[in-house]
Amino acid sequence: MKNICILCIILFINIIYAKNITAIINNYPKVNPNKSKSKDDYYLIYVNNDYEELHIYSDLNINKRQESNIFIESLIDEIKVLISNNRNTYQHPEILDEIEKKNQLKKKDNNQLLSTFDNSDIVYPISSTKNRVVLYTYLSENLVKEIKSINEVIDCVPDSVSINTNSYSREDILMDTNWKNLSIQENADFHLSLLSQGKYDENLIAGEGIDIVILDSSFNFDNSEFSNTDERIVKCAANIKNGKADLSNIDNYCGDGGIFFHGETVSDIAGGLKHGAAKRANIYGVSLPVDYHKRIQDSDILGGLQFIYEKMIRPHKTVINLSLGGSYDRSDPFVEQMESLTNSITLKGGIIVTAAGNGGINLNTISKYTLPCIFKNVICVGGIANYQKKSSENIYKIDVDSNYGDDVNFYAPYRVEAEIIRFNIFKKVVETGTSFSSPLVAGIIATIMSENPDIEYTTEIITKILNDNGNSETFKIYNTDSILANNGKHIVYSENDIYYGCGIHSGNRPYSSDIPDSNSSDISNPSSLIKIISATATNPSTATSITTTTSTSSTVITTTTNATLTKKTTKKSISTKKTKKITTKKFTKFGK
Repeated sequence: MKNICILCIILFINIIYAKNITAIINNYPKVNPNKSKSKDDYYLIYVNNDYEELHIYSDLNINKRQESNIFIESLIDEIKVLISNNRNTYQHPEILDEIEKKNQLKKKDNNQLLSTFDNSDIVYPISSTKNRVVLYTYLSENLVKEIKSINEVIDCVPDSVSINTNSYSREDILMDTNWKNLSIQENADFHLSLLSQGKYDENLIAGEGIDIVILDSSFNFDNSEFSNTDERIVKCAANIKNGKADLSNIDNYCGDGGIFFHGETVSDIAGGLKHGAAKRANIYGVSLPVDYHKRIQDSDILGGLQFIYEKMIRPHKTVINLSLGGSYDRSDPFVEQMESLTNSITLKGGIIVTAAGNGGINLNTISKYTLPCIFKNVICVGGIANYQKKSSENIYKIDVDSNYGDDVNFYAPYRVEAEIIRFNIFKKVVETGTSFSSPLVAGIIATIMSENPDIEYTTEIITKILNDNGNSETFKIYNTDSILANNGKHIVYSENDIYYGCGIHSGNRPYSSDIPDSNSSDISNPSSLIKIISATATNPSTATSITTTTSTSSTVITTTTNATLTKKTTKKSISTKKTKKITTKKFTKFGK
């Protein structure tokens, strides 16, 4: 009897919606056909949902339809009728036919439907958290006012290009400058040594049993960097296009990064066998379309995060890397939707790591909000200038192009080396940007999580661990203590028992002034020394941060004393930001 009553209630709701749709079909006013036709575009419709949270990628085998599904389906039908009745307001109404035709072909080619809303590409939901749903549709400009007049609609805005994934590479620089050559010092992976105070031990579990999900441009896992698939899963999870996830044409390769290959490098730095921080972590790529200017549509960012939220989170076993970002007005509805999605992912047990950006800007002083770095439930990573030089100088300093400020939690190497497949050729590349600082930290987090599989890690717990690990790795940014991300390893041993004040025979002895300078004859053969040698002070209350760097093609010697931790672990809320006018508003990939 109880089941029958529930069925009656659902049918009653459905009948009410059906009556509304009938009224729409018969009585909905048409937009003035004499009004001049205006530009057509793709739009995001932000909708208030008073029912339970809508699950876009819900299990299609579940017969029970939620009230939120019925409500959204009714609203979609209403908008479709409005579009159909006003085709004459479109400059190019034939595009509507093309959209629907492509959708029908896709259904024939791919029987695996991800969503109950895959029956049309004219209007469909791309994002949903709590009481807000975002619909994606193609409208004439004249129809926008009518859409906004619908009771449940909060706003209707063009799908803007706001998120970016910028990066520099050797090839890009040569192409842009027309230089004949570019000199790059080919050292061993200094970016990993700085995070570990020495070479990573290949026998460590290094992320085993942990998922790293990367939302980025494109991926190619037919790469020797990911050849240990007998120990882990490495695969493309989905392609995102027009805000919708697609499982067709994915295997080891997915997405179309054009000439940028941003996701390939990010994934190698996160989990590549040679260049990555978490060599045994599972790696999942979720690809996003990127335009010629390295920009990503807002709809695809929301669609990608929605897919990750619903389908990719293993609670307390998942790290999500977002090497992208953009500047927005606080009033932009996209800001609230993206923050709500990141909060939902965090509450579900995911840990989000993101890039701070490459403007060299103090994020405290700008009026626009740099997303997603400013969100309180993400770990935001800036970059240190880890360019190896043949001189003794402090390497623990921020890169001049890295953003910084209270919302940047940790710093990691800005310059990385990777091996990727470009145009079907296996190539070594050197890249710079916080896009690559971020996956290094994501890999460190995966490694920490894998070492203690029984702990239910949260963003708060991981932040505390990284702060504790970074006690001896602080450096100053404009008189503020900042922390270099570290996996907790501070002692490294020499191959020839030469320690100069640190190592197995000296323990945690204070820094020794006897360490020779880079021109000293005592290190005339630096290749015999350990790559990174670190000393930690026994009395941190009196220690100062000192770093000496000596570099050749294969060796870097670094000594660092301990320092007192003063970095705050909490982040300011959005509403307390200082204001300073900034003109940029683009979401970009945050390589440099």
